Amino acid sequence: HFGSRFHLCRSSSPSFGLLRCSEPLAVMSAHASKFVVMAFATLASRALGEVEQCLGTISVAGAGTLAVVATQVNMPGVPAGPVRNVGGNILPEMWGRAYFAKSCASGTYNNSDYEAWQLLGKKLTYTTELSQAGCGCNAAMYLVSMRQNSEVSGCMDYYCDANSVCGVNCHEIDIQEANKYAWHSALHKQWDGNGLAQGFGGWVRDNHFDFDQEEYGPGARCVDTTQPFQVSVAFPVNADGRLRAMEMTLSQNGRDCEIHYSMDKYPADEDFELLSQALRAGMTPVVSYWKSTEMLWLDGPGLGGGPCKEDTVHCGTAPQFYGFSIEDAA
Repeated sequence: HFGSRFHLCRSSSPSFGLLRCSEPLAVMSAHASKFVVMAFATLASRALGEVEQCLGTISVAGAGTLAVVATQVNMPGVPAGPVRNVGGNILPEMWGRAYFAKSCASGTYNNSDYEAWQLLGKKLTYTTELSQAGCGCNAAMYLVSMRQNSEVSGCMDYYCDANSVCGVNCHEIDIQEANKYAWHSALHKQWDGNGLAQGFGGWVRDNHFDFDQEEYGPGARCVDTTQPFQVSVAFPVNADGRLRAMEMTLSQNGRDCEIHYSMDKYPADEDFELLSQALRAGMTPVVSYWKSTEMLWLDGPGLGGGPCKEDTVHCGTAPQFYGFSIEDAA
């Protein structure tokens, strides 16, 4: 993925939501090749180092004042898009990616500077706005184990994720991969690039959508994606202090219904042992925006009922992420 999840291959026949590749990851499929060409064409006029790195600060209730750090490199050799911080509202432009950190020094990146939220037993809440993100667009907010990564990576900023986009692999928890028609959350232990997703659109766990277009989408009754809405993710623990589930809630002011689903199964990490360790150690928050004409794994029909038949990549202006807070999970 470019800034979130980029799959080099993906099967159309998922088993329990785990999308199995018919080619090894080292072999780039035709649609991935088109994706790379698209990225290079979009960014050809932008040189490395032109993106502003240190974007000021944001205030996160429960975590204090944090720096916002933009990457210069979207993937090795490909410049990133810009990211803006407008009064604590983070807006990643297309191909932009930014991290929350304790501090930022322009011209250098250091993994020890990155924030590491210890969210086990906690609840994270924020507001997002993605009304311009159409089919094939992906406004993402996720967590990766960057603080623990001592490899500078091919993006020269210590970025890592479960798909080795910058050449380094680590645990990844996708809270939001979304556009105005589709929404996924996904769990990825290290080296599990496909992971296991839930939500609405494309391929999800058990091929069962947790909600539909009547509840989420433009003009929907619970979350009308033409307007900002709130995202809440809780990481409750069981009696032995291990992650019990990832509990997701989408809500919107003035609406009398919410979307809720529980991510309580992940066969690749039985009993959530590895992801519990990652959450306990602390994970770095990341926001990004990217697109692909091959995003139907997120927003396509799936086995029927998904929102998009074609990824037209009409992505408009930048999505927004703001109003972050952390508190104890119930």
